[in-house]
Amino acid sequence: MGTGDGIFRFRDGIATAQIVLFSVSLVYAYHFRQTARIGWFCIGAFSIIRLIGAGCMLGTVNKDPDHSDGLWAGVFVCESLGILLLIFNLLEMLQRINKVVPIAHKWTFVVPQILTWLDIGISIGGFVTVSRKDSDQLLPTAWSRASIGIMAIIFLYTVGAFAFFWRHRHQYDKEEYRLATGVGICEPLLLVRVLYSIIFIITADLTWNAVKGSPTAYLLMTMLPEVAFIAVCTFTIRLISPLAKNDQNAKDQGMQEDGLPLANHHP
Repeated sequence: MGTGDGIFRFRDGIATAQIVLFSVSLVYAYHFRQTARIGWFCIGAFSIIRLIGAGCMLGTVNKDPDHSDGLWAGVFVCESLGILLLIFNLLEMLQRINKVVPIAHKWTFVVPQILTWLDIGISIGGFVTVSRKDSDQLLPTAWSRASIGIMAIIFLYTVGAFAFFWRHRHQYDKEEYRLATGVGICEPLLLVRVLYSIIFIITADLTWNAVKGSPTAYLLMTMLPEVAFIAVCTFTIRLISPLAKNDQNAKDQGMQEDGLPLANHHP
C-alpha cells in the first residue's frame, strides 16, 4: 500500500484493477438507468465508492505520509461503505420478482430499510468517535461492532428472503427464474465479503483490516468477491427486460386478443 515513498506495491495494484473494473460496472449502471432497468443505483453508487477509495489509495503512493491524512480518511470511509448497497441490490432483484409474481408482503422489503437507517445512524456515531481518537483509529469500537452486527442481521434476512422466493420458483417465468438464480449465486459471494468484516471486528487483527491489512486477504475476501458479485448482477440484469416494457407487452397482447388496435403504435 502507498507509504509516500513512490513504490508501487501489491495493494496499489489491486486499487488499479478496481479502477478499471468498476469503471466498466459504472458504465453498465448508466446503461441500466437509461433503459429503466433495476440495479442502476446500487451498482452505480457502489462502483463510485470503490473508484473513489481506489483513487485515494493510489494517491498515497507519492504523498508525504505527514500530509496524506485526508487520503487515508477517504480510503477508510469508502471501505466502510458498500456492503449494504450489495445487499439492497439483491433485495431489489427479489422485489422485481415480487412485482410480477406477488408472493410476499410489501413489508418484506420495508424491514431491511428500517434496519439500514438504524445502521447508518450507528455508523455516523462511530465515525465521529473514531475521528476524535488520537491513536488506534482503525481498531474496532463498540459502534463498529454494533454496526457490523446489524449488517449481519440484514444479510441473514436477505438469505431468508431468497429461500422463501426460491421455494416458489415453480411459479416464475424465465426472467423471474433467472433473477432468483442470480440472487442465489451472489449470496455465497456476499457471505465471503461479510465474513471478512466480521473476522476483523471479532479479532481486532489488522491483518483483516481493509485499509492497512493484508493485501492477499483483501484480494481474496473483498475485491474478488465484490467484482464477481457485480459481474453476476450485471449479467443477470442485462438479460431482464425493463418491467415497464413487460407491462406494455402484456397490455398489447391482451388488446390483440380482444381485436383492438395497439396503443402507442403508429403505421
